[in-house]
Amino acid sequence: MNYYDRNMNGNVRWYDWIAVFWLTIVAWIFGQLAFTSPFLDMLRDLNPEAADQLNELMNAGMTTDVIAQIGFASLLFIIGGLMAAIGFGVHYLGTKGRGSLVTGLIGAFMTFAGGGIFLLANGEMGEANGLILSVVGLSPVAYMLMLLTFPAALGGLYLGWKLVHKLPLKDLHTAWVSFRWRRVFESFLIMWVVLAAYGLFTSQFSEKSPEFVFDAARFLPYAILSLLLLPIQSATEEIVVRGYMNKGLTHILRSKWVAFILTSGLFMALHLANPEAQAGAEAGNLPIVMSGYFFFGFACCLMVLIDDGLESAIGVHAGNNTFAAIFVNYENSALPTPSIWQVKSEPTSDAVSVIVILMIVLVILYATRRPKREKSII
Repeated sequence: MNYYDRNMNGNVRWYDWIAVFWLTIVAWIFGQLAFTSPFLDMLRDLNPEAADQLNELMNAGMTTDVIAQIGFASLLFIIGGLMAAIGFGVHYLGTKGRGSLVTGLIGAFMTFAGGGIFLLANGEMGEANGLILSVVGLSPVAYMLMLLTFPAALGGLYLGWKLVHKLPLKDLHTAWVSFRWRRVFESFLIMWVVLAAYGLFTSQFSEKSPEFVFDAARFLPYAILSLLLLPIQSATEEIVVRGYMNKGLTHILRSKWVAFILTSGLFMALHLANPEAQAGAEAGNLPIVMSGYFFFGFACCLMVLIDDGLESAIGVHAGNNTFAAIFVNYENSALPTPSIWQVKSEPTSDAVSVIVILMIVLVILYATRRPKREKSII
């Protein structure tokens, strides 16, 4: 039985998946509030000019409208989650009738409507978000606090998985007998090697070579935090999106391929506030720019399918993020860490590069792992 076919029995209702997803998001929001609340004060101390620009944006009419949209989205999400919880409670209290179905449907609609409105509004706040996150590049403490928001979301998901689904955590991570740490490290190194080789190859044909910007005093704290915490951030995204959401949507829709498309679209939408997305929108080629994020999400779905577990997807995702944070980062990056080299962002060509790199990684993983699958799977 492969990864996405596990836990697909009728004992787990579709509104269970919605209730646990809601719990995960709530935990992530509380983590955001707890860990990023000092950012504004830190920005005022470290970069008063950026803080003044942020105040101007916050006082602008457009930003005020966006904040109102986020407030409305949050209200929908809260009510939707409560309705899903009521449907869950009605079912488990043994009440007959359509109460759980009706409340579950309302909860699902309001939850996803609220999420959609939030993503659209968040995308419009790109400049404000960029100013707030600029403090991450000024203080390793802020960088650490930002990355600590992800374990909060993972904790909410684990709690729901155990209390609602009542299933072993292993089933959320892999279809194999145990979690394969070796494959995480292998895919991590594969991603580093492919990124380094691709970067060296393309630099020979580019007029703009990476700029050496190494500063040991600034680099070391960020490098250590990146190696310690970025894998947790990457693992959280894979467990929530490629793991739990794909499992849930496959359970509800009975099609893993539809689930892959939906979650890859969500993964793409979550990055609409990134600087490269804003640049793509201004240049009129936003679909091309965002295609890299969609393909990244879809490629990770395929890795899970190939490997019957999240191990390779986690390793590749962590390898990608740590390589960018430590070795070669972009100007105006969404993750403004002091790396060894820096290159100028070219959103369109960068999206094409992401697709090419991931195709190479997929071929390597398929060639080296698929033949062994039938011998080792449960």
